[in-house]
Amino acid sequence: MRKLILVELNEINFDIVSKYSKKIKFKFFTENFLNNLKTTSSEKEYSKLEPWIQWVSAHTGKSASEHKVFRLGDIGQYNEKQIFEIVEDLGFDVGAICPMNTKNSMKNPKYFFSDPWTQNEKLGENKKLEYAISSLVNNNSNNKNSIINYFIFIFYSIKIMRFKVFIRAIGLFFLSFYKKWKRALILDLFLHELHLKFIKKFKPDFSTVFFNSGAHIQHHYFFLSKEINKEKLELPKKYTNIKYDPILDMYLFYDKILSDYSSLNYNVVIATGLSQIPYDRVKYYYRPIDHKTFLYKLNIKPCEIYPRMSRDFLIEFESEKDALNCEETLKLINYKNKFDVFYFENRGKTIFITFKYDDKIDNSSFIFNSEGKKIFLDKLVSFVAIKNGMHSEKGYLSLPSELVKHMPKNNHVKNIFQLIYNYFSNIYAKN
Repeated sequence: MRKLILVELNEINFDIVSKYSKKIKFKFFTENFLNNLKTTSSEKEYSKLEPWIQWVSAHTGKSASEHKVFRLGDIGQYNEKQIFEIVEDLGFDVGAICPMNTKNSMKNPKYFFSDPWTQNEKLGENKKLEYAISSLVNNNSNNKNSIINYFIFIFYSIKIMRFKVFIRAIGLFFLSFYKKWKRALILDLFLHELHLKFIKKFKPDFSTVFFNSGAHIQHHYFFLSKEINKEKLELPKKYTNIKYDPILDMYLFYDKILSDYSSLNYNVVIATGLSQIPYDRVKYYYRPIDHKTFLYKLNIKPCEIYPRMSRDFLIEFESEKDALNCEETLKLINYKNKFDVFYFENRGKTIFITFKYDDKIDNSSFIFNSEGKKIFLDKLVSFVAIKNGMHSEKGYLSLPSELVKHMPKNNHVKNIFQLIYNYFSNIYAKN
């Protein structure tokens, strides 16, 4: 029996990788690899084309309308089994590194790390590291990370990474001062080394790892790819002055780290869930620097605040009445500004919020609070990105020839679940 690794290479565009391959020699993304890729589909409705929805489908075998998990961090509401528990129930050892929007419901995982945006039960010895990873990711855009988190991350990097890889990570860090996108790759490099170390130590039958830096870089820098056909958009000079190709840098990075799996006695499945297409206009994304201060300026006083990815966050109140008062305040803010500053969902004692303001912000930019008072934004929010890539329902799937028979004919992303289940149930039946 060959064991199985699922690499969740979030939103990577293998159509663009293929274009680069005509000029660049890849080590892992060879012509043979690219010619044998399958495509997957997902939801037709654009609002459901989010990775935290599609990866839940891949882990549960259900479409978005079936599993009804629409927000990052909401997996706790899902009560049925994910592929991780199901494979474990068949008698196999399972490990997972940061699968998106996943809860740890296994009885005895070999290892389990939550994604940086989902509150989950932490494993004792990994608690500090999980917290440091979560803080580093969530505070990356506003440079609010504490020195302690950096030291914890560096400590574990020295402990986990191979020496030559640690030196490479240092190189990426220094390069990131003028190639900012390189910093995002450091986390994926760390997660890759953590994954390799745990695979070699615990030898699980099924292991998965989630890489998100590529999706992040495409969202930020897709317009800078030399292989992207884009409309004539008036981009800021900070973009047009960049002489490098961040997209090619990122593809070469993944090509290098994925080649490490070739030496392991594992079948390797690579899935992207979604992909991206160039955005049709210049759209800015911002995130509150300090969520509490930001909300207080808007006359909202929550008990707890849980930042999510990019512009999203969840706020919690002591009572449903307080949440209803907040809902009315948000409605009034949108009304006073004559456009939706916020998207929000009242869930009883919690409200999920997206900060939707997408014009360029300078020192004259403001919104009205619920009382009609001007709240200037430049000191309250940090720039996250110019939205370069928008989600596409098309995804990519790479799998060894011996696994092709286990993949259902319907290519919806939810059938990644069925592929893995069929593979392990077939081994279980033979045993």
